[in-house]
Amino acid sequence: MNAASLLALLAAVSIGGGPQHPNDVAPAAGPQTKSFAIAIDGSEGVQVVAACLVDWGDDIEVVSLKGAVPQTRKVEAVGLACQIQKIGRAGRLMVEITKNGRVVSRNVSQGSSSVISVQLQ
Repeated sequence: MNAASLLALLAAVSIGGGPQHPNDVAPAAGPQTKSFAIAIDGSEGVQVVAACLVDWGDDIEVVSLKGAVPQTRKVEAVGLACQIQKIGRAGRLMVEITKNGRVVSRNVSQGSSSVISVQLQ
């Protein structure tokens, strides 16, 4: 999935599309699954909207979140592609992804409607 497709997905989620899920999402784990954790943080008062495509192996599901930072989501999956957008002009957005307990991605962004995209297998 390319960045343009994820942006379109993010736009749909930000206007109310996509299912809402609890903090931890985990179908039956298979031998190919990995443990991912997405930690979203930033300046006080920062609001975010995010959409993640979660690859379960047999199926792909959209997991979305909206609200103030900090937020953390954990998922057992084969792969993960997320786009996290800071809403508004002020503040800083920080996203850290761990895979099987190891930090594999750390991103910081600030400015008007900052977007951070990550894709992991």
